[in-house]
Order: sequence, then C-alpha cells, then structure tokens
Amino acid sequence: MSGHAYDPHCPFCRIVRGEIPSSKVLETDDAVAFLDINPVNPGHVLLVPKTHHLNLTELPEAIAAHLGSLVPRLCRAVQAASGADGFHLIVNNGRAAGQTVDHGHWHIIPRFQNDSVHWPWPHTQYAGEELSQIRHRIERALNSPNAAN
Repeated sequence: MSGHAYDPHCPFCRIVRGEIPSSKVLETDDAVAFLDINPVNPGHVLLVPKTHHLNLTELPEAIAAHLGSLVPRLCRAVQAASGADGFHLIVNNGRAAGQTVDHGHWHIIPRFQNDSVHWPWPHTQYAGEELSQIRHRIERALNSPNAAN
C-alpha cells in the first residue's frame, strides 16, 4: 500500500491541508470535495480522501466506503446547483485511464444536452469464449488472498 497521511508533492494533499487555495463544497473528517479549477463543465467537482493513496485500488475499503456514501448527496447538489440535465461520476485509475494526479479521486461532471463533451465511448462485442474467460479470471482475482487488501 502506498497510503500516507500526506505527500508534499501532491496537489490534492496540499489542498486538503489548505496550502493551495480551493473552492471546497463539502468536508468531513476523511474527505473533501472541491470545484475543479479546469472543469469539463461548470460545477465539475472532485471528491478526494484526506489521506494520500495513489489511486482507487489502493484506498482502504473503509475510506472508499465513506467517500462512496457522500456521492449521492454530492451528485444531487451538483446537478441542482448547475442546472445540469445529468452528470458523469468518473474515476480515472492509472495513466492509461487518464489519471493525471496521483491521489485517488472521483469526478462529478455536470452534463447538459448538446454540450461539447463526446459520449458514448465506442463499444465492442466479446468474441467466442472471451466473455467466459474474462469472467473466470475476474472471479479468480476476487477470490485470491490479495483481493481483500
């Protein structure tokens, strides 16, 4: 685990400590939500744990559960305040998925009819036994001794 209370090089850790100014919208003992300074759409909020963890897969389950418990309320507030028609709740986990800040976090992005954000992503179908094979690999990973960490 790479969880630490604080990483002085992490902008989100510095926001949590008040070293970098932010527009906080919600704060608990273990989490903080603030407006993204480079929003996809106005009202784009980031929800972060107060302790430093590189990404979602490294969050302890209790912290992840706490952040998850804040999501419905935050999403309702973002949608109501922005007048959005909907929203995306996104976690970019790892560079391949677009994660640019190495501190696990959720994005709540308001969406509007006819905004400039392109969706849906392209989809494909499984070929042959591929569906069954990936299902079995996921089940095996879930039941491995490391899955509980």
